Amino acid sequence: MSHPDRTHQFTHSNQRRRASVLYGSIGKGGLYLPSDFIKENNQTRKYSIKDFVDENAPLLDIQGDYINDVEPPLKDRRKSSIESRELIEQERELLKYNHIPVLNPDNESDIREAFEEAIDKHQIEVTTPWIELNVLFRTSLPSVLTFLLQCSLSTVSVFSVGHIGPTELAAVSLGAMMANITGYATIQGLACCLDSYCPASFGAKKYTLVGIYVQKCTALIVTVMIPVLIAWVFFGYDLLTLIIPDKDTAHLSAVYLRIVAIGIPGYIVFEVGKRFLQAQGIYNVGAYVLSFAAPSNLVMNILLVKHLGYIGAPISVAINYWLMAIGLVVSTMFIKPENTPTGINPRRCWGGINLKQAFEGWGNLASLAIPGLIMLEAEFIAFEILTLMASYINTKSLAAQSIGTTMASLTYQVPFAIGIASSSRIANFLGAGLADSAKVTTKVSLAFGGVISILNFLALYSFRRPIANAFTNDQEVIDIVLGIMWLIALMQVSDALNANSAGCLRGQGQTKIGGIVNLISYYLIGIPLSVYLSFYSPWRGSLHGLWIGCTVALTIIGVVQSYYALFADFNKLCDDARHRTTISDV
Repeated sequence: MSHPDRTHQFTHSNQRRRASVLYGSIGKGGLYLPSDFIKENNQTRKYSIKDFVDENAPLLDIQGDYINDVEPPLKDRRKSSIESRELIEQERELLKYNHIPVLNPDNESDIREAFEEAIDKHQIEVTTPWIELNVLFRTSLPSVLTFLLQCSLSTVSVFSVGHIGPTELAAVSLGAMMANITGYATIQGLACCLDSYCPASFGAKKYTLVGIYVQKCTALIVTVMIPVLIAWVFFGYDLLTLIIPDKDTAHLSAVYLRIVAIGIPGYIVFEVGKRFLQAQGIYNVGAYVLSFAAPSNLVMNILLVKHLGYIGAPISVAINYWLMAIGLVVSTMFIKPENTPTGINPRRCWGGINLKQAFEGWGNLASLAIPGLIMLEAEFIAFEILTLMASYINTKSLAAQSIGTTMASLTYQVPFAIGIASSSRIANFLGAGLADSAKVTTKVSLAFGGVISILNFLALYSFRRPIANAFTNDQEVIDIVLGIMWLIALMQVSDALNANSAGCLRGQGQTKIGGIVNLISYYLIGIPLSVYLSFYSPWRGSLHGLWIGCTVALTIIGVVQSYYALFADFNKLCDDARHRTTISDV
């Protein structure tokens, strides 16, 4: 339902189009802005539907966004748009979806006339579930590849070091665990605020705000991470011995942290840069960069571990974080407008470096960054607490737990990528003032994630033995992994619901809800249940209790977050998005 304050008349023939939403099963189309509904000079300007822009990503008004601000001739615009017959098919699909009869479905004129009439009568939705499923599928694929490749950087270390011995396997897993808790989760959690601010700014055509928010977020992350890196380099071993009973494992884990710390600045640049591009609907650059960095990391791991031993793994990770950052920056500089979904050069969203502005006015940014950090840290820490608890059972259980968490982390990247795509999509819609479309995307994202969760479950359960054999040659560890893999596979259903609902909340700017429910579910319910089942129940001494408690917590989180995402007041969320894109608030 439209916002009560909106009185403008929807007109299909208005000139101003946005790349994205009227997107059918065959072609790609455009989306209408709130400004589309305002008559210009008291007369509606008539243009053909052929003037739609080709592409599917952010809700961006193309008027005035050409190179050198010169609008190309109508003929050239039509060349860059969808073919007429594809747009007719698109209109036909939308009419059919909305159950609107056409006098002669095979006649183009009748289709156009019926479509125009339906638009005038508000009978056609701005977007549909099928359209959103199509868009989310296409935009999440590059993100899935990006996150899987990014996750593979540390996973490859587990593979390469795991065959040295159980102690090295446990050490690299614990080192990666500490890096996740205090480093990667901190960076990603704080950067999550960009999933709300940047797409909303882009959707509202406040292009330079995208770059401003990226700089502010980068400055915030650097400020937080400096003391963390100091602790890694100088106090890593002392801190690890407080929580890890085995001194050898603690020593090797501290070595991992010291070396990986060198690559963290590169990781920060890559994370914020990736979100800078995603806000503009550019999802493939990160995947392209990682398609080179991931194989490079694999080769380096094999060679360096072979010649240098254990330390070869963290050296490889640190080097490749810098390669990722350099690759992303260079790729962004050379992106051509015609290769972007909106026809806009990404550099238009970058107003240059302004250190003074970057280090001030963090209040509004922190209001979303801190809850996002809590939401992500709560989950990271909860999983890593389970790993620490496994270390108090025995070294074999710790090694098996490391394999289980590694696989759970890999499969999580798929629904997480869908959540990132949906968060950008929802924020774009809200920034454009399209509440109904944001609600449709929310519903489709959660349903799509449900399907993915079933596929993740089947993959882990069906290939549990090859997975265990790939990580280690120790038969006792393999047997433990086989015993708990059914639980890890079952957890994927709840974890996918959690990832997708969290993405929706980020796009809606409701990260506070996610932060609260994560803290309560993990630390008042999930972890206490895991402790009881693993150390005091008939299941004590096994890993089953750890995963049962985690699954219960994730189920609660997924259900609660989904409820708030689905039943939010989307008109109010549009107002909130407009507030976030007000320059005076930056």
